[in-house]
Parts: sequence; structure tokens; C-alpha cells
Amino acid sequence: MAYFGCAVIIIVYWWFAISAAGAGEPLDLVKSTHERFLQVLQDPMLQSKDKEIEINDRLRDIRMPLIDVDEMAKRALAKHWSLITHAEQTEFIEVFRNYLGASNRLPTRFYTPILVLEREKIEQEFAEVEGYFYLPDKNNAPVVYRLHLVGATWKVYDSSLRGVSSVEVLRAQFTRVIAKSSFRGLINTLRERTEEMEKEIGPGK
Repeated sequence: MAYFGCAVIIIVYWWFAISAAGAGEPLDLVKSTHERFLQVLQDPMLQSKDKEIEINDRLRDIRMPLIDVDEMAKRALAKHWSLITHAEQTEFIEVFRNYLGASNRLPTRFYTPILVLEREKIEQEFAEVEGYFYLPDKNNAPVVYRLHLVGATWKVYDSSLRGVSSVEVLRAQFTRVIAKSSFRGLINTLRERTEEMEKEIGPGK
């Protein structure tokens, strides 16, 4: 269960966008999310350690409505999605939503890398926003955010850093857990890991 800790860490990187050129609606969404996150991260009333839970709760409340959890859940389960009942699909989405909500939590002393947004590509109901992390002492790290239309709203369903897809990482991890135990074992593991993550950050940590 140890590998579950970094399963969706790639998602956090879109928080820290710093610049954009030729912006359209999907790119604007990423950029505006950055601005909302920075308002929280730079709030002078939220800089002390005892505000750590509050700052993470606010970041979660900004992040989660912009993620298509249902689509991520289906893609992460892949072939296993069609093998479970509708009730199990509903249960998995809720457990997965709680898991994502508990992931990517920041300590009070956080590091915000500079992300330059360069371009977007839109093909009907799908879009990709491309950019890179500026790392002065290393090679820049390319990042891609994948979005699609849900109704009239663009939502993120995947992202990749240095070519590594967050959904593919999750899929590989979930497949291993199911193979070693069962779908029910995956549900239990996600619940256990969610509880652990919720306890990891708190006052005085």
C-alpha cells in the first residue's frame, strides 16, 4: 500500500501556473485556477502552521470541482470498470473522489515551482494544455493537462509530467491491487490510504 502516496501527485502541478500566451477557454481555466490558488497561498492570514488544515481545505475546494472524477475513475479502472456492477461503480467513484480530495496536500512550508503555459490544442470536445516547469538548475519538465467538455464546462480528466500520465500511474497501481486481492480489496485500500493522508497533515506537523 506504500505506493499509493504519490498516485495523483501530478495533478497538483497545475496549481502553480505562472504565464500563458494565446489563451483560449481550456488554457484560461488553468490560468484562472492558478490565480485562485495563489490568493489562498499568499493570504497573510494563512501562513502559520495552525492554518495548515484550512489552507489545504480551501485548495481542495478549488481543485475538486474542476476534475472529472467520474471519467478519471473509469479510465483508471480500465477493463475492470465493465466487470463491476452499477452499485460498485457508484461506490468506487465516491471512494475515489475522497481519495483525490485527500491527495496532494501541502505542508505549511510549500514550494511552488514556476509553470509556463505555452499552448492549447482543442479538437471538438477534447483539449490539451501544454507547458513546462521552469527548473533553473535542471532540465525543464514538460507538463500536459487533458480536458474535455462535460456539458458546457471544461474539466480535467488527466495530466502528465515528463510524459508520465497520472491516470496511467493509477491504472497500473489499481490493477496490481486487484490482481493481488480483488476489487473489494482495492476499495478497502483506497479507504485506508485516504484515512492515512487525512491524518498526515494537521496542527503542529
